[in-house]
Amino acid sequence: MSYKPGICTFCGNGCGHFLRVNEGKVDGVFASRNHPVSQGRLCVRGWNIHELLSTNQRLYSPMIRKNGALEKATYDEAIGLAMQKLVKYAADSPDSVAVLASPRSSNEENYLLMKLARAVIKTNNISLDSESGHRSSMDVLAAGTGMPGMLGSVAGIMKAELILVFDIDITKQNPILGSEIHKARRAGATLVTVDSRKTQMAKLSDHFLQSKPGSNKALLAAIAKIIIDENLMDSDYIQKYTTGFEGFANQLGSINYDDIAAKTGVSVDDIRVIARKLATAKTAMAFYPSGISGLDADMIGVLFNLFLFTGKIGKEGSGVNPVTGLSNLQGGYDMGAAPDLLTGYQSLADEAALKKFADAWGVKLTAKKGKAFTEMMEDASAKPRALLIVDHDEGIVRYADEIKKAELVVYIGAFENPFTEFAHIVLPVASYIEADGTYTNTERRIQLSERKSEPAAGVLPGWKLMAAMAEKGGAKWGYGSAEDVMKEIAKLTPSYSKVTYAGLKKAFGIQWPCDEKSPNGTPHFDLEKRQKSLYFVKVSGDYAVPATTREYTHNLMVGKAQHYWHQNNLMKITKIPLREYNATLLMYPQGFIEISAADAKTLQVRDKWPVKVTSPGGTMNVAVKVSDEVGDGTAYVPYFVQDMIPKFLIEHREELKHGEDATIPVRIEKV
Repeated sequence: MSYKPGICTFCGNGCGHFLRVNEGKVDGVFASRNHPVSQGRLCVRGWNIHELLSTNQRLYSPMIRKNGALEKATYDEAIGLAMQKLVKYAADSPDSVAVLASPRSSNEENYLLMKLARAVIKTNNISLDSESGHRSSMDVLAAGTGMPGMLGSVAGIMKAELILVFDIDITKQNPILGSEIHKARRAGATLVTVDSRKTQMAKLSDHFLQSKPGSNKALLAAIAKIIIDENLMDSDYIQKYTTGFEGFANQLGSINYDDIAAKTGVSVDDIRVIARKLATAKTAMAFYPSGISGLDADMIGVLFNLFLFTGKIGKEGSGVNPVTGLSNLQGGYDMGAAPDLLTGYQSLADEAALKKFADAWGVKLTAKKGKAFTEMMEDASAKPRALLIVDHDEGIVRYADEIKKAELVVYIGAFENPFTEFAHIVLPVASYIEADGTYTNTERRIQLSERKSEPAAGVLPGWKLMAAMAEKGGAKWGYGSAEDVMKEIAKLTPSYSKVTYAGLKKAFGIQWPCDEKSPNGTPHFDLEKRQKSLYFVKVSGDYAVPATTREYTHNLMVGKAQHYWHQNNLMKITKIPLREYNATLLMYPQGFIEISAADAKTLQVRDKWPVKVTSPGGTMNVAVKVSDEVGDGTAYVPYFVQDMIPKFLIEHREELKHGEDATIPVRIEKV
């Protein structure tokens, strides 16, 4: 029996732990007290990761569908068939193939999948699931600062005078970050929560602005306007470091103080208090959700600009910080798993960058932007004939009808998954504790996870599987280890240029940029090391707020809840979190919609009673959950509870593009 250090890969925190390995099986987990992110803490997912890693629900053999059923095959046979067909489809048309990367795969695996797609299969149609929110964040932060990732760090939380938690139920979705923020508040920081729901963090805050659904962009704009009108912006900072302030300030002219309270549900006096506190604080940090239900680019742009003209970008204890929900979502983008990106956020349209990769790989590459998986699934004229998908959950099955129409579905994964029902070819890979690899967490921390046990006989680690697929496609890559892959990544990626396995072993990871200027990494965006002026990003200036009508009396909010942990395939394998989820389903078997006690009285319903929810796009029948977390005239459903809610939500794609600030007008009736 031995205890081996590692990192948790359930969410984007990358907490440190020790796994107890007994005869090749993981039967226990302990928190690492010295890890800079978790500091001896784990959440309910992390404390039960050993259940996942010791499950018998593993994929051990390649399979090929014959006569409607999956039958065992050899790697050689399955890989050969998969690559023969994928290459042929792409040769007919690059848009015939879509590649969906996993935000749980290591950096090395995602890099090689990207290389396989572009250099061997010859398609740029590669993307990540759960991507819209985080991609919007990276676009805004890259445009404003040149750094496409969290501008602060976990260590900086304790040095912030003011902390703004925006549109995220962070104590449930990310308990470790939530506890760190609460610790800072107890140490003297001012904690402000802005949300349409009265979350647990809101109850722990010094100030809670409970806004009307869909009004948070207008609320942020009002804070910005008050600071400018009262001349509280950091004029010296603006003059010395930034470009474009006047353009943003002029857009705020449409904000009318007389309308603010009616629009947002928050009084101007309360907004003014927060505006003054933010402007006068020496340091401030903002945290908001990323991933599938993150904020849209316009909202993030207003938030970034607000922090920029108050001088809260570029110093320790300050920054705008997206919180990723999946273990390597940031790393997946760092590795170029996007239709228009190469590694390190280098643009596919950049001729010099494209030539650098083409020369290194010895192939001809095309600069034509590809298409994202979700874009292709939702466009009737762009349906792919072949899909290559890595390690995905049931959420992707919302596109079941479109996936079933594909002529070829190749699935790569370590665990049994309902998705295999759609697959024509299944290729198993080793789990993350059975292979070396790196993962990049929400604060840009690249961490090495070393192999702790051997995979089942014959099961390949992801990097070796990708190399074998490339060889069947006619390319010989010649890697001898995952470390060899990282060496190639470092050569091609400026922000990773000084990353080495040897360096990662000496500490608890390194935060990129890790380059000539910062060989030991970059804990936070550093104003003095900036490569250009900081830019106020362009925003629409549209601060309209959705209103209810006589027909649709409630604004429905959509977002995450603690339950979303358990609707993914990995969480359903762990017993304790699954038990919590099943307990919820016993009370609300078809899912739930949260409404206020006053609205429940008006509708003449009680907790757990069924209701019919109708919108311009569809209907669903769910149970009422009477809650003090939502205001009168508003309602809330989490994304991932049972099937009925996702089926309802898929009809509202356009509204949901606004992420956490999305609203759907609905009518609620007692059944």
